[in-house]
Amino acid sequence: MQIVEEHRSADALLRFIVCRDNDGDLSLGFDGFTWHTHAEILAELSDLPQDAALRRYVDALLRDKAIIAIARVGGKIRDVWVMDEARPDKYKPEDETVQFRYWSGKPAI
Repeated sequence: MQIVEEHRSADALLRFIVCRDNDGDLSLGFDGFTWHTHAEILAELSDLPQDAALRRYVDALLRDKAIIAIARVGGKIRDVWVMDEARPDKYKPEDETVQFRYWSGKPAI
């Protein structure tokens, strides 16, 4: 995997990367965590070419237009993902907390 784009949040908590695999597939996600998406999926959902869909998605994230969920267990980050809206998960484990924020660190709710 080749990193083609890398962004670090101002508070240094998050690193968002765009990677290209050997087949040319572009994937996007937070370094060190399982959640990710693909430029192909973004293109299908938006009816845009892959490059335009990817750019729109990354720009929305970096400009605080997308909500980031950070799940913690015992104070340690377990997962990070992007959401359309901040909504608590009623099925989350008892010991898990979820923070909703923007890329800038500003709280989302």
